[in-house]
This record gives sequence, C-alpha cells and structure tokens, in this order.
Amino acid sequence: MRQASGFLGRVQWRPLWSKGRWLLVHGAILLGSLFVLMLVLAACAGWYTSRPEFCNSCHIMEPYYKSWQESSHKDVSCVECHFPPGVGGKLRGKMLGLVQLAKYVTASAGPRPAAEIPDSSCLRSGCHETRLLSGRVDFRVGRVTVPFDHTPHLGQIRRAKQLRCTSCHSQIVQGKHMTVTPNTCFLCHFKDEPFNRGLGACTRCHTIPDKEFDLGGGVPFTHDLAYERDVPCASCHGDVIRGKGEVPRERCLSCHNRQGDLEQIDDHEFMHEMHVSEHKVDCLQCHLEIQHSLDKHKVAHEVGDCTSCHPKHHAKQADMLLGTGGRLVAPHAKGMLGGRVECKTCHREDRDDPKGIVRKGELTKACSLCHDSETVKRFETDHAQLRAVSLPEIEAAIQRVRDALPAAQLADDRRAAVAAELSDAQHDLEFLKVGNDVHNMHYAKKLNQALVDRVSALCRELQVAVPKVALPAPPKTGK
Repeated sequence: MRQASGFLGRVQWRPLWSKGRWLLVHGAILLGSLFVLMLVLAACAGWYTSRPEFCNSCHIMEPYYKSWQESSHKDVSCVECHFPPGVGGKLRGKMLGLVQLAKYVTASAGPRPAAEIPDSSCLRSGCHETRLLSGRVDFRVGRVTVPFDHTPHLGQIRRAKQLRCTSCHSQIVQGKHMTVTPNTCFLCHFKDEPFNRGLGACTRCHTIPDKEFDLGGGVPFTHDLAYERDVPCASCHGDVIRGKGEVPRERCLSCHNRQGDLEQIDDHEFMHEMHVSEHKVDCLQCHLEIQHSLDKHKVAHEVGDCTSCHPKHHAKQADMLLGTGGRLVAPHAKGMLGGRVECKTCHREDRDDPKGIVRKGELTKACSLCHDSETVKRFETDHAQLRAVSLPEIEAAIQRVRDALPAAQLADDRRAAVAAELSDAQHDLEFLKVGNDVHNMHYAKKLNQALVDRVSALCRELQVAVPKVALPAPPKTGK
C-alpha cells in the first residue's frame, strides 16, 4: 500500500510540475520578449531623441538649431558635442535631457537653456584630437590675420585661470554656432592692461606697416619716422580700445538670488574657477564689453571731453578736422583724420592762463614729430600766407562787394542771389579763421581756393577790386 500511495503521489505531482515548468518557460519568454522590446524601444527612443530635429521640437531651441544648421558643425549631431565621450557620458546626458524635458513640459524651464560642452568632446578621436599639437594657426579677425596657438591657452594657466574650449568658442554668437568671439579675446588681453603693454601689446597681433601712406594732398607718412622720433602709438591709435570690462553687481543678481551666493563676489580666483573652469558661463554675461576697433565717432568723442565743460567751444575746430564745415566745397575727411590723429596728439602741453585755468596748448613743433622737415616748412609757409594775406584780402573784398551791392544795377532775384553768396563766403571766411587751417591743411586749401574764386567773380560782376591773393602751388604727389 505504501508503494502504491508513493507511486500515486508521484503520478499526481507530474502534471503540476509540467504545468509549472510550462508557466516558467513561457513567463521567461514573455519577460525576455518584453525586455527585448524595451531594449528596442529604448534604442529607438535613444536614436530619435539624439537627432538634432528632436532638439528643435522645443521652441526655446530654435535659435540654437538654426545657427547649428548654418555652421561648420552642421554634419555633427548635437549629442556628439554636448555628451561626453563614452557610455557613461551618454547615460548622464540622457538623464539630464529628461530633466530638461520635464521642465519644458511643466513650463518651469527658463528662456535660455543651460548646456555645456566638455573639452573631451572637442578633442575626441575624429574631431579635433590633434588641435593641441597643431602649433600656431592663422585666425582671421576682420581684415587682420592673427597668429594663434591653442596649446598655451588650454594647456597652461592664463591670467591665473584654466580656460576651456568654450571659453573662446561661444555656443551661439549672432547666428553662428561654436564660433570664436573676438570680444572675448579683447576682454582677456586688454582688461587692466596699459595701452600697448603686456598682453595688450599691439605687435602680438599686428605687424608695423612698412609702406608709405599718402595722407592726402601729397603729404607722406611712414611709421618708421614716428618710431625714430619716439611718437607714442596712443597718439593716433589710443581710441581703438574702449571699455574697461568691469562686472556690474546687478549682472550677478540675474542668476543668483540667495544672499550667500554673493559672499565671495570679490574673490576673483574663486569666481573664475566656478564660472570658467568648472562651468561654462560666457565672459560677456558677467563682464561689460571691451571694444577694439576704429572709432567712427573719434573726433566727436575727443571734443566731448572738452564740451562737457565748454559747450561747442571747439565745434569749428572739430569740423575743420572732420573736413565738413564749409559751404563752398565738398567734405574732405582725409589729412590728419585719415591718419588717426587725435586732439591730444598735438594738444599736450598744459598752460596756465592769467586766471589760473589750465588750458591745453599745442605741442611745440608738433608737426615735426610725424612729418619731414620739407613738409613742415611747406605747412608753415602756407599757414602764414593764409593768415597774413589771404584771409584779410578776402575779408576786404567781401566788404567791397557788400558796400557796392545796394547801388548795383541788378535784378531783384540776382541781388538776392549775390546776397546769399556773400553770406556763404562770410561763413566760410569765419570758419577758416576759427577752425584754423592747421587742423586740416588740405581742406583749408580747397576752401581758400573756392573763396578766392567766388569772391573774385562777385567783385568783377559788381566792378570792384578783386582780392590780390597768390594761392600756394599744389604740393608734389607723394611716392
């Protein structure tokens, strides 16, 4: 009986085991299928969400996506740069992407996404892995070609700061993607540096021109002459650097709203370590811009230093330098203005007048600093002739025409036209007197010639003596 019962027990358990094994096998198959399906879905999702088009599905990414499409990196996927190399980097990037997606869906994301590009992404195999070994390369900034070497900038501490690729290559700059921002270079090289000294030395980027320049009217100029006579570069080029690159405190508050965040605001080493070395914050998000270019409004800025106390006292001198104040001739903006000469180039000497006011006088023999002796002598002769002969003769002739006009046999419209011409001539005469021809000799000569021709024609029409002015001979054309 025992044997029978044992046999019957085994017989009863076999169906149960068979059913359990069937369930286990099919359950394992189902779980495996689900796992494989999840892997396939994850792979598809990973592939789809890694496409640049997916990044553009958020409207805040539109300017970045558009700039990427027009950049030299348009054939490189976003994740190739924004995710560090390796599986771990991609997994971390995906997790951060999910966080950003959640913020976007819940409308808690800011208008400007915070994304960083590690140096390892730029220097990975197949991209720019040889950049640190490439040595000096030519970097084009406007019309200037600047020699640049990546090795000292990335491999060495620069101004006590460890730079990253994105310290100079901005993530988005006026429609461009990952492009060098020259203003970032200017900020580092010019901040707290005296003009043409240290990191801001002109010859780090520029070569001294060796050709002869024609400033107009056959007046030659060479930088060798200025160098031999120890003329400071700032005399002509001091306006090309504008701004100090300071950090207004309110810019910190645009990102930080906790009091403790600003406790180390004066610790520059800590601030740059956190914002530059460990995280990528564009320099110009904190610092005000330093501009390095020709100042289109140079004379206006120069005169502005004086007009802050003396409104319009030097307006005619500024117009003469600009070559724009006369009515009888077209503008002529060459001469010293074309040579980048500033007011303070010649007006250096401080002089005390009887009232004890310090006035800026011209530097003795200022012309001889930049011009050869033959040119200076010609300038002095022309200036003396204009002041002593030409202007008095023209003024006397204008008065003769004015005296003869009432009795002249002229039609009313012609009489009015002559009066208008006299007004223009008188205006330009006063302009030459006050504006001083030395500020723009070429323009003054043209204006003097026009005055003599116009006033002489009026004198002949009204039958009075013409001005006796011997105009200087045209200068020889410079080489």
